[in-house]
Amino acid sequence: MKKNYWYLYLFEDEEKTEIFKVMKFNTISEMSNCIQLKPNILSNFFHGLIKPRGVLKYCMIYQSIPL
Repeated sequence: MKKNYWYLYLFEDEEKTEIFKVMKFNTISEMSNCIQLKPNILSNFFHGLIKPRGVLKYCMIYQSIPL
C-alpha cells in the first residue's frame, strides 16, 4: 500500500523566497499540532478557501501523490 504525506515548507519571509525548514507529516492533524492551528484551518488554507494569516503567511503546504 502506497501512502501520501503532507509537507510543510516554512519560509523566512512573506515573499517565500528563502526556505527556512521543510517538515514531513503523515496527517494534517500532526501538522496542526506542530504549528498550533486547527486542522480545518490548515485544510481550508491548502484548498485555497481562506487567505493566509498569521504563521500561514510564511508557509506552503504540499501533499505527495502515491505512484
